[in-house]
Amino acid sequence: MNRSNSQGTRRTFLKTTGLGAAAMGLAAAAQGADKKKIQGFDKTDPGKLKNKGWQKVSDRKIRVGIVGYGVCRFGAAFGFQNHPNVEVTAVSDLFPDRCANLAKACRCKKIYPSLEEMVKDDSIEAIFLATDAPSHARHAMLCLNSGKHVGCAVPAVFGSLEDAEKLYETVKKTGRKYMMFETSAYHASTYAMRAAYRAGVFGKLVYSEGQYYHYFASPLGSYKQWRTGLPPMWYPTHSTAYHIAVTGGSFTNVSCQGFKGKIAQFKPDANRYKNPFDSEIALFGTSDGGASRMSVCWGMRGSHGETGRVHGELGHMVGTTLAGGDRKKLPNLSKPKLPPGMPAGGHGGSHGYLTEEFVTAILLKRQPLVDVAWSLNMSVAGVVAHQSALKGGQLLKVPQYASPAAKA
Repeated sequence: MNRSNSQGTRRTFLKTTGLGAAAMGLAAAAQGADKKKIQGFDKTDPGKLKNKGWQKVSDRKIRVGIVGYGVCRFGAAFGFQNHPNVEVTAVSDLFPDRCANLAKACRCKKIYPSLEEMVKDDSIEAIFLATDAPSHARHAMLCLNSGKHVGCAVPAVFGSLEDAEKLYETVKKTGRKYMMFETSAYHASTYAMRAAYRAGVFGKLVYSEGQYYHYFASPLGSYKQWRTGLPPMWYPTHSTAYHIAVTGGSFTNVSCQGFKGKIAQFKPDANRYKNPFDSEIALFGTSDGGASRMSVCWGMRGSHGETGRVHGELGHMVGTTLAGGDRKKLPNLSKPKLPPGMPAGGHGGSHGYLTEEFVTAILLKRQPLVDVAWSLNMSVAGVVAHQSALKGGQLLKVPQYASPAAKA
């Protein structure tokens, strides 16, 4: 994929859009005595697996630091502590009780009071960021500039196109690995779509869809209340992965419509983002000449989950079911097995696969699947989509990023 925008064009784009920092973070169940299960974090079926067992690529253990154990307890959710090529060296959370619980969950004895202290530890090779979404880009750049590889919870940037540009340039400058842990990229359906697309089964994609539905009747617990009233399309990656994590392409332009419902937190005077929408639906043009409809909805009672479909010139796929297509090119669509003792985890059995991909990319000195380009293309598209919705669906250009060359 070629980077289609020049530096001058993109700077002009950043200036004219004038978007500030904002976005949507991980969904979590309201805190309380009942401790309801957080949607997506239940251990789910990873889908059909290949017969071949996991193949070890190295005996080396990567020394990893983990930061963040908030409402979602995301720091321990991806199983770094269970991977045979990982030693969880240290953990951190700003709240001492959470930090202690994270250390226990990761079977780690060393703790740091903050990420700023952790990055000074030269023995740590990589850091997984499960911090608040407004801090993702800043924290990632701090780690990268300290010589660490970075795995980061979604989204890559918190509504800021300026941060996207800075993060991209930081990854290029440092040569460190950066990977956003987008769960939809390793759903059984997306994995199958990607394998079929790469084999040429669909031909050229004409149309794709992605949906992320999660009903939020009331504000959720969050660090400094950053989740309250956030625009849906500022947390788009569970949807946008259903095109970008299938094709490796990007979105070129967007027209988005927002829905103004009755939920109190999604009123302009009830949230810091002046966001009036509880649901947003966007139509994107794609870099391969097709179209893609992506939706993120907080206001539909009874709707939940992440789903998608792709339609090509030769055939289409919904879930893992293929209709039509060039069957002579059809590869094995099953997911590989994980290391022994490594759980697939939640969000469609994707957690363990994301960790395996990140670790393997470091060991083999290659780019991870969801590298900085994919991460930004998934995230930035939603930032611009929300701006379009605020302008009544005006068609806007979307900046695009190309994958940097792999470095050690």
